[in-house]
Amino acid sequence: MKMRNTFFIRIPTPLIVIVLAACLISCSGGKEQTDESAAGGAPVQVIHPAVLDFTETINLNANTVFLTKEVVRATFQGFIDKIYKTIGDEVTVGDLLFRIKTKELSTDDSLQINLGTDLFKGTVAIRAKTNGVLTALNYYVGDFVSDGEQIAVVSNPSTLCILLNVPYPVVTRIRPGARCDLFLPNGNILQAWIDKFIPSVDPVSQTQTVLLRLGSAVALPENLNVNVRLPLQTAKRTVGVPKSAVMSDETQDRFWIMKLVNDSTAIRVDVQKGIENDSLVQIVRPPLVPKDRIVSEGAYGLPDTAKVSLGG
Repeated sequence: MKMRNTFFIRIPTPLIVIVLAACLISCSGGKEQTDESAAGGAPVQVIHPAVLDFTETINLNANTVFLTKEVVRATFQGFIDKIYKTIGDEVTVGDLLFRIKTKELSTDDSLQINLGTDLFKGTVAIRAKTNGVLTALNYYVGDFVSDGEQIAVVSNPSTLCILLNVPYPVVTRIRPGARCDLFLPNGNILQAWIDKFIPSVDPVSQTQTVLLRLGSAVALPENLNVNVRLPLQTAKRTVGVPKSAVMSDETQDRFWIMKLVNDSTAIRVDVQKGIENDSLVQIVRPPLVPKDRIVSEGAYGLPDTAKVSLGG
């Protein structure tokens, strides 16, 4: 009878013990970790609703203008013989601005015309009719100008105002005398007031022009682009929460918050939003009270009823 050889591999007993121990520790540790995670819930941060005044605002672009300007025109046809002011010079009423010489005088310096009691010598003086600053100079010495042609502009900086074009649907929501904030390109913030409504609408942009007056005398250049923050409506003593606490669906039609009912459970509460500012949202419905606890961080993706861990 033929005998079959059988081979056995002998594994040392200490090695078997080590492997089994490692498996038990691993399984036990994973189960413990899972249990701890399930018991603790999602880490969140909570806040209490704030009671304060909310103001809805709109930001629009505007520019500075001088309302009073004098267009200086030639009162006689001829050549500009002398200019007495340069751009940027201050001008007062009666100041001599230009001297115009007739074509005839340019060819014959002895030209003199007897106009009754006056003797016309072929030159005409152009004087300022208003106070201000010479902001435009269209011709120079030796240039020929026609009668009535614009040769300069004198602007009055004291008539500075802000020209604001407001979308017509918004016009009915602002009132004369309302205060607004003016943001300059250099970072300065000024106060202005709604002064007048111009009774016309731009046919293309459908905006109405509104004039703003500054609260104090400020030297600003003309045609400066500024940003205006206009108040539209105000809600007094109402409840608000941070924007981060308000969730919404993909279409931005439904909004909700996560409210704590105890230290470890948060539930979904559908809300109606009101006025918003840079950081807060007014909650119109349902009524909230300052002692309520609202999830401000960590609410995204939570189910309608969620287990949470405070202070995460």
